[in-house]
Parts: sequence; structure tokens; C-alpha cells
Amino acid sequence: MKRFTIALMLCILTASLAGALVDKIIAKVGTDIILMSDLEKQLINMRSTGINEELLDPLEVLGGMVEHRLMVQKARELKLSVDETAIKNYAERYIAQIRSQYDSEAAFQQDLKAMRTTQRDLLNYVISQITEQSLTELLTEKYISSKVNVSDAEISDFYEASKDSLAMKPLSWDLRMIMREVQVSDEAEAQIVKTMSSLQKRAAEGGDFEALAREYSDCPSSKQGGDLGFFKRGMMVKPFEDAAYKLEVGEISGLVKTDYGYHIIKVTDKKGDEVRASHILKMLSPSEADFECERELMDDLRQQITTGADFGELAQEYSMDLDSAEDDGLLGEFGEADFPELFAAALLSSPVGSPTEVLTNDNMLYLFMRDQEHAVRLYTLEELQAQIKSFLEQQKKIKAYEDWMDKLKAESFIQLSL
Repeated sequence: MKRFTIALMLCILTASLAGALVDKIIAKVGTDIILMSDLEKQLINMRSTGINEELLDPLEVLGGMVEHRLMVQKARELKLSVDETAIKNYAERYIAQIRSQYDSEAAFQQDLKAMRTTQRDLLNYVISQITEQSLTELLTEKYISSKVNVSDAEISDFYEASKDSLAMKPLSWDLRMIMREVQVSDEAEAQIVKTMSSLQKRAAEGGDFEALAREYSDCPSSKQGGDLGFFKRGMMVKPFEDAAYKLEVGEISGLVKTDYGYHIIKVTDKKGDEVRASHILKMLSPSEADFECERELMDDLRQQITTGADFGELAQEYSMDLDSAEDDGLLGEFGEADFPELFAAALLSSPVGSPTEVLTNDNMLYLFMRDQEHAVRLYTLEELQAQIKSFLEQQKKIKAYEDWMDKLKAESFIQLSL
């Protein structure tokens, strides 16, 4: 039997432990109370995330729970609202996802019973947790985060005061690239059309559609004989949808082209505004000849660069990565740690100023070249501006939250009994 995820187990623990623990009130926050069992559950949740036990000071954890209750109360006082329908739908999908991990409904209900909860109680708990979290996020954004600003002068001052203690930018290079995507040729597409036309004829003449889908379709639905289940308008790409809705039950379409490839569609049922259909898909994939053609081009470009041709001029003319092509193939300044992991070894083994071998990944072919080398140096303000701004914003948000919370605590009734 498949088991609950940790997240769901924690939800169930929260719903069920109250009956198993000997409770007492350990805090009053306005009109709310916090029980010893509430604190124990929170500690269980935090331990499950791998937090060091030494950091789980019950008093500090209780303090965080008090702040959370204050924020929820303040959000409700300010009449902040959330999309209750969306939250309920999300919670239902979450529980349905967990339910799907079980072999049967009986097994699912058995575990719920063992944890001393019900599916309805579990749903209500998940809804309440998401609602409270959403309210606190709205409150934080409206009254704290949105009021925090960091000026360019503050960023510059921080950089000047800290630059001597910052890490140095390691050795780096200007990295250039020519990229080609292997596209489906007219000849390859014609062969796909020929194959699909033959399959369509077999299906239309009474062939076993499910068997044909299982044997020939490129879609994962082939395992189910091409069955896609019921769908409404707007759920499928438009050419597929338009063709499916024109068919009667049991009718088989001609070839239907979409961005995915060529389809043969069979409608198997209709129910109201929903249609159930199966299909056979042949994806538009390049042929071996298409790959060979692009490979020969890239080999030729590499040879030209090796014998003195300008990398940038060839990138402008041939690279399909239009952004870098406009800049002579320049991707930017990269250190060793910044190289794409898939191509790092090839980049480092090719001398500066020389192109790599032609590299491939799926339907893409690449030529890279490490160009101008840059010595170890201090990072510039421009290079660190985004990181410094984010750091200063976070510091200001923490300070703003602490000041706001201190004021909220002073205005509220709080009593601790731990």
C-alpha cells in the first residue's frame, strides 16, 4: 500500500493529536488560545523539515505562533479577503492527489480512521491552513513589503563600504555561441504524412484503432490505446478540438496537424458538452538525413573558424539564437562555474580563441568559443547591484516586520503560561 506524504501526515497529526494529548492553555492572544497540543504539533512539523533539535526552543516556537495568530487576527480586522473558492479547489485537488496514491478507497479510509480523522475534517483543516497563510501573506505585502524601498544611493554606499570584503570575481572569458536547431525537412514531413495516411486508411476500413494506437502512436496515451478521456472545449489545442467536435461517436478523422504533429482522431463517446476521444499521434521529428545536413553545416562552420574566419560574422549569418547572433554570438562573461554543466568539459578543453567540437543536445547543435580572457578582479557595482538590492530589501523587511510586530503586540492582549 502506498503511504501518505509527510505533508499530509502532518495535517492528520494536527487534526488528531488533540485527542491524544493532555492539554492546557499556554497562551492567550486576543480572543484566541494556544494549547500545549498546538505547540507539540508545531514542533513535530518543524522537526519533520530537518531543523536541528537545538534550534527548537519551545518558547521561541511559541513566540512565532503568537505572532502568526496576531497577524491572522489583524488581517481579519482589516477585512482582508482571499479567494475562498480557489483555496477550496486547491485543497480538494491536494487531497485527491494523496488519495490517488492508494490502491483503493477502502485503504485510504482505513488510514484516515487510524489517524482518528475524516476526509471532511482533513479538507477543512487544509482549507483553514491555506486561508490563514494567504491572509498573512496579504497583510505582509500590503503593510510591510510594499512600503520597503532601496535607493540606488543606498546600493552604491553599501558596495563602497563592503567591496574590499567581497569575494573576487574568478578568471572568466567572453563566451560566444553558434546554435542550430535541427528542423523537420519537407521530405521528412512527407514521410510522416505517408505513414499516417496508411494508418488512417487501415483504421477507417475497420482496423482495430486501439491496437494501432498502441503500436504506432508517439503519445503516452498509446498505453491506453490512445484514449484521452473526456474533455471540454479549451482543453485541447484548437485544430485537434475543432476536428474532434465535428466527429460523431465512432467516426474517425482524416489527418489533423497541430504543433505536436499529425493526429488521427476517433470519438468514442459524448456527454453534454464533453467529448471522449482516442488518437494516434506521429510527432514531427527530424529524420537522420535532417540531422546529417545540419551536422555537415556546423562542421563546415567550425572548419572556417579554425582557418581564420570571424566567429561573430558566422554567428550573425547562421546562428538561430537571434539574441546572441545580433551581438556576434556573444553570450556574456562566464567563469568556469558558470559554464553549462552539459558543455563545461568541452569548453575547458578547447583553447581560448578556438571553437569547441560540434556539441549536441536533443535537436540542437552548438559551437562555443571562449574568447577574450578576464583576470581575477573585484566584482563591479553593476554586476552586484541586483544581489545588493535584494539583500538590503530583505534587511529592511525584517526591520519593518519587527517594528510593526512590536507595535501590534503592544496594542494586543497577550498572556503566556508556558
